[in-house]
Amino acid sequence: MKVLYKIFLILFFSGFVNSLFGQNVENCFLEDFELKTATLPPYEDVEKITDTEAVTVTVNSADTLGKISKYIFGNAIAVWMSDNVNNTTVRNYLSKLNLSHIRFPGGSWSDIYFWNGNPGDLPNTIPDGQNNGAPISLYPQFGPTHVNTPDVYYDMRDKLGTQGLITINYGYARYGLSEKPAEQAAHLAADWVRYDKGRTKFWEIGNENAGPWEAGFQIDTTRNKDGQPEIITGELYGRHFKIYCDSMRAAAAEVGATIYIGGQLIQYDGTNSWNIAEHKWNEGFLKEAGSLADFFVIHNYFGKSSITLRLQIESAKTEINNNINFVRQDMVAKGIPVKPVALTEWNCGGPDEAKTSIANGMQAVVVFNEMIKNNFGLSARWLVANWEADGLLYIGNNSSIPKWTPRPDYFYLFYLNKFTGDHVLSTVVTGSNDILAYASKFSSGEECVILANKSKTDKVVKIDPKDFSTGDKYFVYSLVGEEATDFAQTVMVNDEGPGSNEWGPFSVLETIPAKAYPSADGIKVYVPARSVQYIMLTSKSTSVGDGNNAGGLNNFYLAQNYPNPFNPVTKIKYSIPVKTRHSTAGGSSLQNVTLKVYDILGNEVAVLVNEEQPAGEYEIEFSAKSGDVNKLASGVYIYKLQTEKYSASRKLILIK
Repeated sequence: MKVLYKIFLILFFSGFVNSLFGQNVENCFLEDFELKTATLPPYEDVEKITDTEAVTVTVNSADTLGKISKYIFGNAIAVWMSDNVNNTTVRNYLSKLNLSHIRFPGGSWSDIYFWNGNPGDLPNTIPDGQNNGAPISLYPQFGPTHVNTPDVYYDMRDKLGTQGLITINYGYARYGLSEKPAEQAAHLAADWVRYDKGRTKFWEIGNENAGPWEAGFQIDTTRNKDGQPEIITGELYGRHFKIYCDSMRAAAAEVGATIYIGGQLIQYDGTNSWNIAEHKWNEGFLKEAGSLADFFVIHNYFGKSSITLRLQIESAKTEINNNINFVRQDMVAKGIPVKPVALTEWNCGGPDEAKTSIANGMQAVVVFNEMIKNNFGLSARWLVANWEADGLLYIGNNSSIPKWTPRPDYFYLFYLNKFTGDHVLSTVVTGSNDILAYASKFSSGEECVILANKSKTDKVVKIDPKDFSTGDKYFVYSLVGEEATDFAQTVMVNDEGPGSNEWGPFSVLETIPAKAYPSADGIKVYVPARSVQYIMLTSKSTSVGDGNNAGGLNNFYLAQNYPNPFNPVTKIKYSIPVKTRHSTAGGSSLQNVTLKVYDILGNEVAVLVNEEQPAGEYEIEFSAKSGDVNKLASGVYIYKLQTEKYSASRKLILIK
């Protein structure tokens, strides 16, 4: 009876946690949760769709599944990249994705990486966990000797305005030759925290350390001086995790910083795994240090050997849900308070043809949205740039393709953040199993729906938003492969194809208009085979004119500056609404309006508008060449529009 009762509690609490997990007040990823204002896209009016729908997507606007963590949209850079990623081109491309954070210094290299140089107590060889412990060279990597040093990483983040996730070397706690290798490794981590001086909020201890491919999985016990076992266990990792936490948090306190530390879990039942380290990994770690972790870390590469686009998407959807359900149920089963989960390394698992195709982009859209639905706290997709196999940007050996050219998945992510609000909504799809639907809402009133068609058949989909007053128009971007194949290597956006040596229409990407449909007779969308549709539904409170997106006289609106990043001139559009009848009775219709620019520390650097203005639409030019503004350094700045009743702010990026 006790067993049945325990099973009931696990199932009950895991379901409860899954639905409300994003609302957890102790979720470190929601500590600085921000409401989002939708940016209406440039658009062209098109005729309404009259075809009969075969599929209906019901959006339950009143059914909020949770807040959306802004740290979902992260990526990673690796120190082994021989090219300096902190360059104008890369920053320009990444700024268009609105990344929330960047992981550093890499994956498995994190466990042989020494951020400030050689600590002096390293072995020449370590046992190879994948080859029965045969000795292999350690190949330690020293931060100052690489192009992408910690300071380069910090400078890149400063210029992009992103937060960070640093993966600390845990392997050193195992193979280090000092008298107390775990303490020595923790001291090295603490020194990095001191050097960081509060610039980085999120830290994780080690990378995939239960894997035989990781340095430190297996050690030479004849050289170890503190009695560690040959093969790592979760319990040992937990004991060492406590040492790291103590040292790193003390260092953070010294520099007046707050940091959050994540520990690794296995995202499936490893009891009968071929890998002995996984058998009791979660049990051992959670027993020793589960209460000390601020969040838990998992990794996955989705799809792996799936040979069709459909299987790439379906396997990813299934796996990410299985992963989060298992981890949360395991926390409850082992008596640990449920904490946020971060997927700090993930991508398409192959085959290689899929990694560089539209299938990777579509899979990424599905994984991101499934994480949002399941209230993940953070993710860091792998990788900003890579050679022939994957990576958002290309740095391969084909000289005919310009370095840093965006791959197909870049284009899917370009729209994803823009069409994701601050709260996730529930959806129901009827009429087909081929369509996946995700929805969210913005604090400014708009709702966005993202549809993925994993089939080889075109669909017409009707969207039925419940408890939502739809505005006059809805906007659509359609992304589909240029070729009608599962692993098409080029992508089109609203029928705009790639230019020369491009995998998508990057050279015109920011000028491609959305298709604006009238919503008077309902909301219908063409969903081609193997495509993703990004749909923005305006609300009754959103005033939209004909053929433009500048807002209206009944709507307060601050547009994203264009171009962005810029050098030296950019333009900012905004609209001021008419005062209410009550507020204008017997008084002026003019309003006090300010538009100011601030640096990231909050210091005012420019005043663009400071006057009374009537309701209307305005465009202001900001030049970084005039007056004192000419002294501004490259980086992220904030511009803020303020009226008597409303305020809004956005980021702009100056690159000199």
